[in-house]
Amino acid sequence: MRMEESTRRIRAAAEAQDVDALDLARREREAAIAALAALSPSEDLLAALRESAAAGEEAMLALRRIKQRIRKESQRLAAIEAAFLRSLPPEGRHIDYQG
Repeated sequence: MRMEESTRRIRAAAEAQDVDALDLARREREAAIAALAALSPSEDLLAALRESAAAGEEAMLALRRIKQRIRKESQRLAAIEAAFLRSLPPEGRHIDYQG
């Protein structure tokens, strides 16, 4: 896979905030980077590397947004769970009124 294609996939996954697509794009990017050793240095290659680095930054921002969303949802779920637990009758609590 070429670096340019890998970069497009990273950007598409970041925009969609799709974790599975980001993971796949990361693996494809690693393969594209490994293939760079066989290429001759050029201005086009440098431009492709700069674009890939920028796409990587976009992916990192998308991952941070995903993590924030998951944290908020986790807190919300915990609050809902706690509300359900509070509404349950107490179990095993028996007060003995006999002296």
